[in-house]
Amino acid sequence: MKAIRTLCAIGLLGMASHALAAPPGGFAGSWVNDNIRSSWSDGNFPTGKMSLRIQVTFSQDHMIYHSVNDTAKGKPPMVIDFDAVMDGKPYPLTGSARYDTVRVRRLGDDQIELLELKGGDVIVGAIWQLKDNGKTLMRWGIGKSPEGKSKSYQEFFSRG
Repeated sequence: MKAIRTLCAIGLLGMASHALAAPPGGFAGSWVNDNIRSSWSDGNFPTGKMSLRIQVTFSQDHMIYHSVNDTAKGKPPMVIDFDAVMDGKPYPLTGSARYDTVRVRRLGDDQIELLELKGGDVIVGAIWQLKDNGKTLMRWGIGKSPEGKSKSYQEFFSRG
């Protein structure tokens, strides 16, 4: 009986060390949107027009995010930055009038949940997942427009 308890304790320690393992480093790097593979549920994805570059780094349990969206030609690009502990708690986000905080949590080695909020209201909820042996980042989520209408989206990014 004692041997079974010892094996169970070792198994639990192994699971705990996996939960505290290094950040999901496969997400680190620069990503550029893939207009051809991406879509929005309302059918209005700006195919061939969307221009979004994401830079992701990790420092211990922090996800450090920087993006530049210059889709709206003739207007200044939208630059969004945050440094969030991946613990599901709110952290400040800068650069967007639509969001003021972000909540990030790791779901697995190849999945991250990212929520963007304004005044505590979830505006965008997304699951990030690595595909194609880490060569592709897929974001699937639901976002609410400034008019209060929601749509789902599936966006793909290639390393760039």
